[in-house]
Amino acid sequence: MAVTSGAEEFKGVLFKMPFSASQPIPVAKIVVLRVCILTLISALWVVSAYAQQQPEPIGIVTAVKGQVTVVSGGVSEQVNQGARVFLGDRFQTGENSGAKILFNDDTLISLGANTKFEITEFVYNPARRKSFSNILTGKIKAIIQKFEGESDVQFATPNGVAGVKGTILFIDADRGIFFSLEREVFVRGIIPGAREIRLGPGEFTTIGPDGNPLNPAPIPDELKNELQQETQVGEEAPSRDSLYKEDYPGKKPPHTGILSELGTFAPLEQPVNLTPGVNQNDEAPVNVIVVPHQSH
Repeated sequence: MAVTSGAEEFKGVLFKMPFSASQPIPVAKIVVLRVCILTLISALWVVSAYAQQQPEPIGIVTAVKGQVTVVSGGVSEQVNQGARVFLGDRFQTGENSGAKILFNDDTLISLGANTKFEITEFVYNPARRKSFSNILTGKIKAIIQKFEGESDVQFATPNGVAGVKGTILFIDADRGIFFSLEREVFVRGIIPGAREIRLGPGEFTTIGPDGNPLNPAPIPDELKNELQQETQVGEEAPSRDSLYKEDYPGKKPPHTGILSELGTFAPLEQPVNLTPGVNQNDEAPVNVIVVPHQSH
């Protein structure tokens, strides 16, 4: 059976409506009627096209502390818990403020105080994950889940870039510090020809005056504690189940394990207790390819 839209059926009925020969319809009325119908059909097409062009969210704000704003689509606004995150968004935290952002690939970003963070690229589906984010100022903590498919996740500061596949990473953009708590991280300078180094678990580096990362070294406890404390968002975050599932009733994430905020790695079969709600029962959207927002 052929399926037609409501607009097509409506158009067909009005254009094919039988009229009595003894009661002819004035030509002027027929013309007006047809113009009205065509206007209605055009309006429906415009609405449909506009809806299809709306960008897909790539994440959600799961916790907010203090003063946090975002520039999204050229508009600056206050960030609240549960706000959707879009490609091109630029977040800024104030003094004694912070936020947590949970992305569709289960990457969890914690923003410390006085931090500027923006997402410039994000592609995620069961076979491929690619993202690029800028930390312009301040500190972040990133929990990046292990991924079975092709993965390219990068975080850039004004003087260095970190490439990761699955780890817990701390970055201080103001001092050029990169610290890997779990697994390996590759760090390079942004100047042409800058070298790349590998950080193992518990190692850190700083981008030197010449634009190259210094040799990896075990991180001092004092610096480690400082980075952990200054990227901690004290407010408890709700589970993603309560914030996300209504909009995204999709499939399970395609990774094989979960990195907790404590730096341990647990297979999906084992129960884990994470904040915020990243666990083996979560459902996440897949096959997300987003359209860039208007440049800021």
